[in-house]
Amino acid sequence: MNNASSLRVVGTFSKVLKKDGSLLFRPEFKDSDFLLDFDVLYHFDFRTKWHIASITKTGKGFMIRFADVKTFREAEFFIGEKFALPEDEIFGRSQDLMIGETVYDKSEKEFGKIVAFTSTPTYSLAEIEKEDSSSVLIPFTEKFFKLEKGKIVLIAKP
Repeated sequence: MNNASSLRVVGTFSKVLKKDGSLLFRPEFKDSDFLLDFDVLYHFDFRTKWHIASITKTGKGFMIRFADVKTFREAEFFIGEKFALPEDEIFGRSQDLMIGETVYDKSEKEFGKIVAFTSTPTYSLAEIEKEDSSSVLIPFTEKFFKLEKGKIVLIAKP
């Protein structure tokens, strides 16, 4: 993790599932499958790095076992603890994370802020509130949006 990166809470451990120290991790976001791509999590308060030995999606979240946690007793420490990832590494990986983010047009002028996403059968619609308090729904697809350098850019208007 880069020192300039700020951490964003991605979930909380809620209970120990197995004697080997596997825990149930409840994610903060509905679209949290991006967690499967990571091999570390950071304790939010202490900023300590924990290597993931295994991660599996379950009906209630994820079953995670840390490499340095071998027993049920060791795992109990994590119950109720918040874990995070660097914001710059998860930017754009979850629509929930983009709510409240500013959208810019191609000339880098502020277009508005994302206030919600609505799912359709094939794509999501981003609801963007403009400065005049009006809102517009735009398909959140590569045809209309580009994520670049930590910014959401509207590249085409419907």
